[in-house]
Amino acid sequence: MIAILLSACMAPPAVLPSNQGVQQSLPLLPPASLGASHQVTQLLHGEYADKSFSLQCAITTNADKLSVICLTSMGLRAFTLNYDGKQLTEQRAPQLPDALRAEQLLNDLQLAFWPLSAIQQSWRNAGVQVTEPYPGTRRVERNGTIISEVHYSRDPWEGRVWLHQNQIGYSLYIESSVE
Repeated sequence: MIAILLSACMAPPAVLPSNQGVQQSLPLLPPASLGASHQVTQLLHGEYADKSFSLQCAITTNADKLSVICLTSMGLRAFTLNYDGKQLTEQRAPQLPDALRAEQLLNDLQLAFWPLSAIQQSWRNAGVQVTEPYPGTRRVERNGTIISEVHYSRDPWEGRVWLHQNQIGYSLYIESSVE
């Protein structure tokens, strides 16, 4: 989804190909389920179809609120997301395509950075299984099909994360640094 975002900032709005269904969002976990407060800057490098992109994001989370602010490589604000566990608000640049969904971005963020037990408990009722089949690997499966996979080393909040979203067809490489 973030790939769509950047291509929209540099070119006419992108549209997901008709053979690429947009994944249903999974339940969003409340910020308190993270169990800690974090303030990080993330550099996102991604690929979607034959396009690549970069975004600079600031993420702040505590028990009450999750905030994500992302800028394009040109320094323009692409979007701001705020989530308090009940309501998700979003401010978007006008050129962003409708296909970019805040819920999907937060699902990916929570998959990569939230405690496994919190994700498993919440997403089980949505019909997906979240596992860590190997150290440093998280996998989301529905009916035996891998929907997305995350790879990381050590603490993802202070390192690198690679996320591949199979169903939509994009990859993110995330470099986090604690502020």
